Amino acid sequence: MSRIWMKGTAAALILLAVMLIWSTAALAQPEENGSAGAAGKAGTSSASAPALSEQERSERLSQLESASERLYEHMQQGSTQEALADMESLIGALEGVTFKGLTSVEGIHALAETIMDTKETLARAEVRPEEWAFSSARLRLAVNSLLHPDKALWQQYYKVMADNLRQMNQARAGGKPAEVRKAFQALQDHYEVIRPAAVIRRPASEVNRFDSWLSYAGRLSNEQTWDEAALKGAIVQGEGALKGLFGRRGDEPVFLPITGFENPWYWSGLIGLWIVLALTYTGIRKYRASQTVSAVREKRREEDAHRYRL
Repeated sequence: MSRIWMKGTAAALILLAVMLIWSTAALAQPEENGSAGAAGKAGTSSASAPALSEQERSERLSQLESASERLYEHMQQGSTQEALADMESLIGALEGVTFKGLTSVEGIHALAETIMDTKETLARAEVRPEEWAFSSARLRLAVNSLLHPDKALWQQYYKVMADNLRQMNQARAGGKPAEVRKAFQALQDHYEVIRPAAVIRRPASEVNRFDSWLSYAGRLSNEQTWDEAALKGAIVQGEGALKGLFGRRGDEPVFLPITGFENPWYWSGLIGLWIVLALTYTGIRKYRASQTVSAVREKRREEDAHRYRL
């Protein structure tokens, strides 16, 4: 990595930090500035950072999204030079843009941290595919969450994380601590990918709730003396925390109850009964169909015999 690029990186990070702080201050300002002092402050801010028109702001945000998508593709492929250029374009698109009406102060901080983390990943001399894939995915999801509140990509992770939670529950019911830890680690990894996007879009209380649950469930799953009852209760709590994180309804099930482990013979017998009934019904229908076809053929043979008799 060249020193020139490193200096440019530092300057870009400083510019990004100043821009985000200014945007945060703009969010914190009241809507109405009636006093002369407020007008003077607004004039000073305008002089230091000229406000963009709505069309310019929209174009910058579109450039931001395009740059984040290109950066994601190039970092997934390990294309260093292209990724560096994409990062510069991304930071350039942010210059002078405010996030008022798009997200909260916490969301702005989450976006800034994600950009800086990705920048640091790019600055390392050694290309590590897993880190590049992880950081680029987090950044792309964060930008997408900022610009698409209704159909954000990170919402697709609900089914993935619900499946991780279901696997934890299955392993818990089957008495497999190692499988519980494996499923929990997968859940934690997926959450780390979407967390900035969730902070940008969801209330801080829901994010903090899931953070707390994750810490508690992680401690239970890694204990040497396994408390199965406590873990069972924690997984039930996790269902509600996961729904809250993704803004799902309270009556929407995350996974079906796992009753098969407690009485496997009952479920095996029930499934076998359904199979027998299905085969019996199919056999009866085939028998009736064959009888009908045979009867029709016999009738046609008699008719043909009379027709061709001299």
